[in-house]
Amino acid sequence: MSFRQIIGHEIPIGILQRAVAGDRLPTGYLFTGPRNVGKTLTALQLAKAIDCQQRPDADDPNQVDCCDQCEVCRRIEDGSFPYFRLVFPTSKALEKQLEKQRKKQQEGNPDQTQNAAAGAGARPLELIEIENAAIHIDRVRDILESASLKAPEGIWKIYLVQSAEKLLPEAGNLLLKTLEEPPPRTTFILTTSQPGDVLPTITSRCQVIDFGPVPSSQALPALREEFPDSDPEAVAALVAASAGRYGWAHRLLSHPAMLSNRRALLQLLAELPDQELFEGMRRAEELIALAEDWFVASYEADNAEAETAQALLKSNRDAVLRTVMGQMLDTMLTWWRDIALLVSAPDSERVMNCDQLSELSRLAAVYDARDCRRALGWIEEAHAHFLGNANLRLTAELLMLKLLSLSPSRS
Repeated sequence: MSFRQIIGHEIPIGILQRAVAGDRLPTGYLFTGPRNVGKTLTALQLAKAIDCQQRPDADDPNQVDCCDQCEVCRRIEDGSFPYFRLVFPTSKALEKQLEKQRKKQQEGNPDQTQNAAAGAGARPLELIEIENAAIHIDRVRDILESASLKAPEGIWKIYLVQSAEKLLPEAGNLLLKTLEEPPPRTTFILTTSQPGDVLPTITSRCQVIDFGPVPSSQALPALREEFPDSDPEAVAALVAASAGRYGWAHRLLSHPAMLSNRRALLQLLAELPDQELFEGMRRAEELIALAEDWFVASYEADNAEAETAQALLKSNRDAVLRTVMGQMLDTMLTWWRDIALLVSAPDSERVMNCDQLSELSRLAAVYDARDCRRALGWIEEAHAHFLGNANLRLTAELLMLKLLSLSPSRS
């Protein structure tokens, strides 16, 4: 991939292209914006464009891009370039599984042993932000030791710190010292969806670049072109529900099992008016089972990732399910938001889950505006309880019982 293939971030990319063209890279960037909007993807392409071996000398900065073919571009893409490093929040369980994955990768590819010693090695499992994950001082100390080493002439050392708001205080302060007195030809790229939680002194030493939501007018045609076999209504529904988070919609379309799980979740919600109150516990069990499937399906495309995800679910099930349940509750919020919209405006064209319009229209005749407000409040409350470490099963059961209580026959 390259800059020209990124959807919807022309202004941030233009700023980065001018910096690369002028060889005037700051010591630190802070990419801010919603999760899954394209911050990390852009950071990866920036790293490739900076050190690309075949980047043309362009008079027009807008033409600055990576070739995506040279050895450096390929090695940054697969995580084996020793002068590009990735740091992201982890837990003890995730660290353990990633270490096992790295060892297997090195055994399968002996050439990676040298890269691993230099601090590279294949790029790890896509960021899994489970509850209580954080960026510890050891991870920061590791990349700073690498930053102090001399790189070959013409090479920039680039360090990507994902979810910088998860830097523990001692880790943030250590990084701050390096930002204040940086090694030559070294750039740190920090990303965050919560800029207010990033250490202010770190923010002050970075060039802040904001990534806004991707307009549906750009996201929809791009996704339909990339996934021509997908149901056009389903693609439109994901774009609407994504609220501009292009990466979220892209990920679901890339993983058919995740799409199936989304449909199963919406079907569960659609059936609630026809269920007896005592079904609440069984429905809660189904919700938790869906969360497990949702997580595993996220990594089905890669055998190594799938194996690591399965092991992580087994070793740290509670924390994983709390995180995934939060994602599922976000989808539930869009469902009840759509019902509320159709209650007040039956012909509205602003329905997010537009591929489920017939079911939503049916439910808009079952529930009233007060029901929708209560449901939305209960879902938000359950989300807070999951984050607050409340009992997972009891929280799910209570939520489903409350939603079942909205049935007109029990009013």
